[in-house]
Amino acid sequence: MADKCDLCLLGLIILSSLLTGISGVEDHVFISSGENARLSCNNALPDCKFKTTWIYSNSFRHSGAVELIDRGIKKKDTERHERLSLESDCSLNIKNVTEEDYGLYTCQQYVNGQKQGTDARVFLHVLHVSVSPSSSSSSSSSSSSSQTEISPGRSVTLSCQLYSDTGFSCDYRVRSEGVELLWVNQAGVDLKTDSRYQILSSSSDQYHCIITLTTTLLNEDNNREWRCRLTHRNQLKTSVRYTVKYSGISGVEDHVFISSGENVRLSCNNALPDCKSKTTWIYSNSFRHSGTVELINGGIKKKDTERHERLSLESDCSLNIKNVTEEDYGSYICQQYVNGQKQGPDARVSLHVLHASSSSSSSSSSQTEISPGRSVTLSCQLYSDTGFSCDYWVRSEGVELLWVNQAGVDLKTDSRYQISSSS
Repeated sequence: MADKCDLCLLGLIILSSLLTGISGVEDHVFISSGENARLSCNNALPDCKFKTTWIYSNSFRHSGAVELIDRGIKKKDTERHERLSLESDCSLNIKNVTEEDYGLYTCQQYVNGQKQGTDARVFLHVLHVSVSPSSSSSSSSSSSSSQTEISPGRSVTLSCQLYSDTGFSCDYRVRSEGVELLWVNQAGVDLKTDSRYQILSSSSDQYHCIITLTTTLLNEDNNREWRCRLTHRNQLKTSVRYTVKYSGISGVEDHVFISSGENVRLSCNNALPDCKSKTTWIYSNSFRHSGTVELINGGIKKKDTERHERLSLESDCSLNIKNVTEEDYGSYICQQYVNGQKQGPDARVSLHVLHASSSSSSSSSSQTEISPGRSVTLSCQLYSDTGFSCDYWVRSEGVELLWVNQAGVDLKTDSRYQISSSS
C-alpha cells in the first residue's frame, strides 16, 4: 500500500512540474478596439531589453507562432510592426488595438542564446462593435468604427463581439468564468429593460461571444451614445462606446411647433458675439422647393423672397416670422460667417405648422361663415418636413392631433362628432 502511495505522489509531482513548464506565468488583458494595450512581461530579468523575445499566436488566424520582437528588436515584416513598442521593463505596447490583435502573446527571456525560466503568457481579449451592412448609409459593407453615418427612421443592428483565443467556448466562459456582455445607455442602465431595443446574445461560433442591439432610430438619437460593457466575475473589464451620427445633419437642431396666424421666433443657437452682420438664414422645403432659399445674408433681408415683409432679425440673430402660414413650414438654417468663412456648425430649426380649414368653403381662416342645419367638415393638418411619415411620428415620437371643445374635452367622447385621423 505504501509503495502505491509513493507512486501516486511521484506521479503528481511529475504532472505538476510538466504543467508548470507549459503554462508559466499567465495573465489576461481585456481591451476595447481603438485603445492602447500594455502587456506585462512578468518573467523579465534585470536589464531585460536585449534578452526579451515576444511571440504571438492565434489558432484562428495563423498556423504557427509569429515572432514580433527578437532580443529587444522589432521584426519589421509583421503586420502590426508600426504599432508595437517595448517598454524599459520589457512590457509590450500595442497602439490602436484592432479586433485582429486578439490572441496569445508570449514573453521569453534569453541569455547567450539559452531560454531562461518559464514563459510569461498574456491572453489579449478584444471587445469590438460593428454596424450591420444593411443599415449603414456609407458605401462600406461593414463599419468597424465606434461612430457611423446612419439616418433616422431606419432600423439598425449593432453587434458587440468579444474576440478571444483561450481554447474555451463562449458558453463555457459564461457559465464557468462569469463573462457577460451588456448593452447599456449613457447612464449605465441595461437596455434590456427598455422595450424599444431588441437585445440578443449568441455565439457566432463556439469561441466568440456576441450581443446584438437592434432598434429603429429616432430624431433625438443623433449623437446618442450606447455602450457595450464587458464584465468578468461581476467586475467591469472594458466597454466600447458607440455614437450615432446622422448623415447630413450637423450642429444644433431644434423643433418649433406653431399655429397658422401666429408669430414665431426661431433661435440661432450658434450665434457669435455681434452676430448681426455675420448671420445668414437659409430656408429649405423638400415638398415646395428643389433647393435652398436664402432669406437673410450678412444680416440683410433678401427682398426677392415671398415672405420678405414678414421677416425680421433680432439683435441675438433669431429670425422672426409674422403671421405664419401653412406654407412657412420647413427647415430654417442659421449660419455664421466671418470674412467669408463659415464658422462652427449650423443651427437647424424645423418649423412645424398646425393649420385648420373648412372643406365646404376651403377657407384658410380659423373661423368660417356657415349656417345651422348644414354639415361641416373641419380639417386640422400638421405641416412638417422632417423626412418622416405621419405614421412614424405617431408611433415613434408620440405625436397626436385631437379635436377638443373650449373646456379641453376630447370630442371623440361626444357621439355628435365624427372624428377620423389619417395620414
